[in-house]
Amino acid sequence: MDKTRAAAPRDDTAAARLWPDITTSGLTPLPDGLDAFGARLKLIEMAQDRIDAQYYLWRADSCGDLMFHAIVEAAKRGVKVRLLFDDNATQVLEQRIAWADSHPNIEIRLFNPFAMRWCRPLSYLMHFTRLNRRMHNKALVIDGRAAVLGGRNIGNEYYNNLSKIGLFMDFDVLVAGSGAQAAQEEFESYWNSEPAWPARALLSPKLYEACEKGQEECRAVLEHSDTKTFAKLLKNSPVLADLGSGQISLRQAKVSVLYDPPNKVLGRAKRRKLLFPSLHMAMGNPKERFDIISPYFVPGRRGRNQLIRLAKDGVKIRVLTNSLASSDQPIVHTGYVGHRRKLLKAGAELYEFVNDQKVKFRRGLIGRRRRGTSPFARNKLHAKILSVDMQTVFIGTFNFDPRSLFLNTEMGVVIEDKQWAEDLHSSFQKVIPSAAWRLSIDNQRIHWHSPAQDAPAQNSTRDHDEVWTHEPYTSWWQRAVVIMGGWLPIEWLL
Repeated sequence: MDKTRAAAPRDDTAAARLWPDITTSGLTPLPDGLDAFGARLKLIEMAQDRIDAQYYLWRADSCGDLMFHAIVEAAKRGVKVRLLFDDNATQVLEQRIAWADSHPNIEIRLFNPFAMRWCRPLSYLMHFTRLNRRMHNKALVIDGRAAVLGGRNIGNEYYNNLSKIGLFMDFDVLVAGSGAQAAQEEFESYWNSEPAWPARALLSPKLYEACEKGQEECRAVLEHSDTKTFAKLLKNSPVLADLGSGQISLRQAKVSVLYDPPNKVLGRAKRRKLLFPSLHMAMGNPKERFDIISPYFVPGRRGRNQLIRLAKDGVKIRVLTNSLASSDQPIVHTGYVGHRRKLLKAGAELYEFVNDQKVKFRRGLIGRRRRGTSPFARNKLHAKILSVDMQTVFIGTFNFDPRSLFLNTEMGVVIEDKQWAEDLHSSFQKVIPSAAWRLSIDNQRIHWHSPAQDAPAQNSTRDHDEVWTHEPYTSWWQRAVVIMGGWLPIEWLL
C-alpha cells in the first residue's frame, strides 16, 4: 500500500488566514450542533489544497450526504481529498464510497476492515480480537491549517433536530494554527498505518462499475424535504456566517493534540504509548477539582479507587454520565452501577443525564444558548470532557471506560486555558443540576433527586424534589437486565 503525505501547508489559503501564526493555536468552542455542522461545511467550501477527514461513523442520512456532496464538489474544483472511515459501519455506505472514490481527486481508505464483506458477523467469529477494536477518532482537517475536533460523528443525531433517532449532547472545537498542524500529523499516522486499506482493494468491483448509483442515492437524500429543511436551518448558524465573512473570533490557547497509535487495534501498542498516560501527564494530578463528563462511565476498580483517594484528599469530584433512561448502550450501564455506592460514600458527586423528553434546559455549555439546539437540549449525553482545577480542559472522543483505555483508538485536545476551564466549571455548577438527576446515598440505598430549573449545585435535598429509589423512567425488566449484566465478567469489553 502506498504511503502518502500531504505537502507543507501554504500561508496564503483561506484556512491559513483564520490564524496566521503557525507557532500558536487559536480555537473556538462548537457546543451547538448547527454551528458544528455549519463549520464543517464552510471549511470544506473554503478548502483550496486538501481535505483530510477520519470518522468512526458516517451515516447515509441528511448530514452524511450533505458532507459527501460538499466534499465531491470540492474535489471537482481541484481539492485533493482523503477520507478514512472505520469499517465497522460502512456497509450502508459502500455504494457512496465507490462513487466518491472513483473521482480522481478523492481517495478513500477503510480502517481495520472486515475480510468477509457479505457476512460481517462471520468475520467477528474468526477475527474477534482484532475486529472488537475500532478507530473511534473524529477529525476534519482543511489545508493543514484549520481543523474541527471533538466527539461528533457524521449523522443526523449529532447535529439535526429533525433526527428520528434523537439528538446527542456533544462538543467540538475549531482549532487553527499549530493545533491544526498537530491534527494533520495525527491523520497522516493513521492514513499510512497498516490497518488502513484502500477501499478499492476491499469493495466489490461491481460497486465501482455502477458507481453512479452512489450519486443517485446521495441525490435522493439531498432532495428529501427533511434535508432541505435542515439546510435552511444551517443558514442561521452564526459560526457559518462568521467563517464566511472571515470575522470568526478565535481565542489563543496552548493546545496539545493527543491520540492513540493506530496499531492499538492490532494489539501491538505499548501501554505507555497510549492516549491515557499522555492525557494524565498533560492534565496533571487534580488538587482541588476534577469534573468528568462521559456518556459511558466505567471506571473499573482501579479507576474508582483512584477517584476515591482523590476525594478523601479533599478534591471535589463531579461526574456527569448517562442515566439508564438516556443511554444508547444500556449494557455499558452495568459496568457503572457497581461503582456508584462506593463513589458516593467517598463524597464524589454523581449526576445522571435526563433526556429532554422529561425536562427542558435553558443554557448551553459555554456561553448563552441561542436557540433550541443548545448542547443540553438533547436526548442523550455524548460529550467527553475532563476539567482539572479550573486550569486545564480535555475535549475529545475518549470515554472514561475500559474500551477507550485498552481497545479502541481515541483522540482529543488538551486546552491549557484558565478561562475555558472556568467557563466549563461554571456551566457544570449552573446547568448540570437542571439537566440531570443528582444521586445521594442513605446507608446503602441510592436516591435520585429530580432536576430543577436553575437549581444550585449542592447536596442538600430541596423541598420540591421528586426523589426516586430506583433508576428513574425505567421498567422493572430494564433494571433486571442491568443487574444480571453486572454478574457477567464483561467489564473489560464495555
